[in-house]
Amino acid sequence: MITATALGTAASVHDLVTDVLAVRHDIGVLERVRDNALIMLGRTHAQITAALLAALTTSRLAATDHPQAGLLARLGKAAGVDTAVRAVTDLAPLIGAAGYQRRHPVAKACADLTGLLYADGIHDSLYRSGGMSLLAAHIKNRPAELAAVA
Repeated sequence: MITATALGTAASVHDLVTDVLAVRHDIGVLERVRDNALIMLGRTHAQITAALLAALTTSRLAATDHPQAGLLARLGKAAGVDTAVRAVTDLAPLIGAAGYQRRHPVAKACADLTGLLYADGIHDSLYRSGGMSLLAAHIKNRPAELAAVA
């Protein structure tokens, strides 16, 4: 739920930034939307969508008691929040100084999402736990011949 909430916030910011750019273009403030802005819109949309699909897949795996569901949930939560924070941070400059004013929805979203990185003190712990699980699986399944070489 936390991952979906974070990604939903990022998607909302994406829609807001896209709307602002479109309006500025329509009224003539922007003669054209620059390539770097278009690239950022495309990249952040793809990243948000991919992270959301990963969260949904993990949820379905958990519902079927898949053995990898716990690992994917830990890593997916951390990566999903990272994706949301990065997307909002990358999108904010596209609307200029307004996006950094304390009361602006983009600035509020950025502050809220950044808080998720530290709120429970578990963000890095999720990555560390996932890494430990991955390493343990490789150590356990390593053939005897490779153990001698390592």
